[in-house]
Amino acid sequence: MPSPSSLTRRKSTPSSLKFTRNDQPPGGGTKPLPTPSSIQHVLLLMVVHLCRKYLFIEEHVKICVYLGSIFVGSIISDFAPFPRTYFSRKDNIFNTYFVKLSWAWTLLFVVSFIYMTARVYTCRNWDMIKRHLLRIVVATGIWYMCTMFFVKVENNYGMCSKPLKINDKYHCTSSGHKWYAFSISGHSFILIYCAMLIKEEAKALIGWDGIKDMIRNEEYSRSTDGKEETQLYKLSDEELSNLKDDYSYFTPYIRGVFIGMSLLSILWDVMLISTIMYFHSMIEKFLGGVISILMWFVTYRFWYRRKGISPGLPGEGNVGYMNPCNPLEASKMKRKASLISDRKDKDKVPTFVGMPIYSLRNQGLPHEGGSLDENSSKSIS
Repeated sequence: MPSPSSLTRRKSTPSSLKFTRNDQPPGGGTKPLPTPSSIQHVLLLMVVHLCRKYLFIEEHVKICVYLGSIFVGSIISDFAPFPRTYFSRKDNIFNTYFVKLSWAWTLLFVVSFIYMTARVYTCRNWDMIKRHLLRIVVATGIWYMCTMFFVKVENNYGMCSKPLKINDKYHCTSSGHKWYAFSISGHSFILIYCAMLIKEEAKALIGWDGIKDMIRNEEYSRSTDGKEETQLYKLSDEELSNLKDDYSYFTPYIRGVFIGMSLLSILWDVMLISTIMYFHSMIEKFLGGVISILMWFVTYRFWYRRKGISPGLPGEGNVGYMNPCNPLEASKMKRKASLISDRKDKDKVPTFVGMPIYSLRNQGLPHEGGSLDENSSKSIS
């Protein structure tokens, strides 16, 4: 006859058994999980992903496409003019209200994007925020000096349809004559320069979603007396609080501005095609494009990478969420490492107390540390 204690053991149900998770911290408790995403949030991230695909085309590819299109397209338009369309008119709405105000439109989006992102990843360090905004001051100076240079070349280096004592554009046109001059394409310069500027500043969004996980892990680490060191362990309590508040508040606006920057970049590329097809000669457009790329290279590829003597690169701050010098390559390597890890995890056999949950022979998978037959014999013995 079974004893009362054995009956009690038999009545135990699986729900009364408690197992400890292998990944549970030794101090008790588990890390907080990410909050579930809504359908609207998922759709927004899909749109942002599509914008990233277009905006973050590799620099060497984009430069080759720009210069190659100007060279080939201009030659075609010189020898076989394209049919006249709405875009061939100088007074079309896109040229009048967007291209001629292209720098103002670019500043509207880029300045707001820099301010919001820098405020987050610098933890409201106003000196660092001002340094990041200084890049726009430099870019505006480059735009102004190059524009004045183009105007000076056009006004002073040309020929009037009728010889005059003072050979410049002002006296020629004011006398009712026509001025023939070498005019470096300002449209080609400003459209490419704006597109490259938007691309560089938008890189601050790379790895942005990871900041939320970093904040969550750091808060958990501090709640457990710092038993697990995270990337944000150097931040003070005030800086961590500023980071958390600004990230949650500004992130929706940052994503919206990022989408606007992407649409603006698409518009600049479309208007560049219009310029290639209908305006200026090949050498004028090509020279304008080369100057814009040269200005981008001198600033973002040379000057801004020098510590202490430059405004710095987008993403440089107190939160090390990305590699400012090469964010796209670092993101690719991280994604590749994640895929390799997932592939390895698929080859692992689930275990309980160190033993396979199901028969390895039935699954046809070798266990770690030996062949199938060897591990099976070990488990039997």
